Amino acid sequence: MPTFEIICLAKSIKHGGICIAGMKTDGSGWLRPVSNKRDGTLYPEHYTLEDGSEPKIFDIIRIPCTRPEPRCHQPENWLIKHNHLWENLGNATLNQARQFLNPEIKKQSSCAELLGSLDKEISYDDLKKSPAKSSLALVKPKQLQWQIKTKGNYSNDKKFRSLFLLGENLYDLPITDPIWIDKLKNFEEGIYSCEEVIEELKLQDFEPDQFTLTISLGEPFKPSGQEKEFCYKLVAAVINVADVKKRLEWI
Repeated sequence: MPTFEIICLAKSIKHGGICIAGMKTDGSGWLRPVSNKRDGTLYPEHYTLEDGSEPKIFDIIRIPCTRPEPRCHQPENWLIKHNHLWENLGNATLNQARQFLNPEIKKQSSCAELLGSLDKEISYDDLKKSPAKSSLALVKPKQLQWQIKTKGNYSNDKKFRSLFLLGENLYDLPITDPIWIDKLKNFEEGIYSCEEVIEELKLQDFEPDQFTLTISLGEPFKPSGQEKEFCYKLVAAVINVADVKKRLEWI
């Protein structure tokens, strides 16, 4: 039974459950643990840890798996071993972050393409013909802003998006990080800078130029009025490096 240790870098909303992903501590890249439920969605019976808690960003998690479960849009998937509890091994260290995360951020942030294209989505038909090389990335965005939209006249039904540049290309991606959504939920409709969000929420340990985003390629989805399915790029985790350094005592 293969067992992997990952630095948790994404815990995002998915079909009433969550999606978790992280980088393996052996340096061999990304892993996304999936269940045998719809689209691999994880539920509490899958991801609850031995101590009864849930994984958090920058936890090191030991996950028993059974076999690789790659799909054309998500090559990093591994099927979890059911009825086996995951183990929390503590937090990532500064040395681990430097060794595994910094090269990934530098590589992914050095060009305008994100997960192989400049668009916010990739045709599922295209992915079936030419599978994605990667469906996960860590990026340091430029000119990062946060957009809150309401659907029609329903002010309580909000959508949350991230606007940013990689190179000279503008991305406009939905946010699926439940913690960051919870922080933004009381903002009125509009577009906000990082400085405005930090000031409004009184996030004392956050720095406006220290945001890193975990980007994930989502499940195939057919938009209204379209005949084809697309896999959309999602902001699966919002990480402020200054906050992480303070909380994990990396300073």
